[in-house]
Amino acid sequence: MIRRLAMAVDDLGPLAAPSDVVVQLTALCATVRTALGAASCSIARLDSDALEYVAADGAGAEQIIGVRLPLTRGIASYVARTGQALAVDTVTDDPRFARDVAQRTGYVPTSVLAVPVSAADGEVAGVLSVLDRAPGDVDALAVASMAAAQAGLVLPTIDVVARLGPIIVRALARSIDDGELADALRAEADVLAQGADEDDDDDVTELLVRVTGLLAELRVAGSAAVLSAERILHELVALNQRRP
Repeated sequence: MIRRLAMAVDDLGPLAAPSDVVVQLTALCATVRTALGAASCSIARLDSDALEYVAADGAGAEQIIGVRLPLTRGIASYVARTGQALAVDTVTDDPRFARDVAQRTGYVPTSVLAVPVSAADGEVAGVLSVLDRAPGDVDALAVASMAAAQAGLVLPTIDVVARLGPIIVRALARSIDDGELADALRAEADVLAQGADEDDDDDVTELLVRVTGLLAELRVAGSAAVLSAERILHELVALNQRRP
């Protein structure tokens, strides 16, 4: 059973996460922090009714990763709810500031600049926060907004991968009773298709589950067939990216 799960994850990995998204986002945070002379920069993804910090660089970076902030608290949560950028020069004067969360990271900022990270459909996918940016002639809002636009290209990938985990485990459990993992994955994709009209995220997840099911069948033909299928899919993605 563990071997079959590992095979499914191996098949899915190159397609769902073609690059290390967290590394990209962390590097983006480092770039923003350096450009603005800030103490810290972080990126949080919107997950249901909370923000989950997934990347950071600077003061308190290690401690903030994995922290979940309810959308009812915090300056970043306000930005996530409203979709509007917000600059607060003195956080102690702002009732939205979640001081206890900052204290847990070991760094309490004086100022915060937070901008929304939007996905391709325009919906808020997360928030980029800059702590204690240095004064100067640099347009901090413009720099942070451009970085947020870049983050919006990759941040939703984390959501897709997070959604796929439970689906693959359910499919594996189903295959133990019914036989074939490929058939179980198709059944899970059919369930997603029924709810696609209500949740656009299900469209991408359904596609990836179906692809994983196809790859599970291709394994019978050998690794060469799997690699060929992956190469074709990468070429299709590259072709789509070249289109205006």
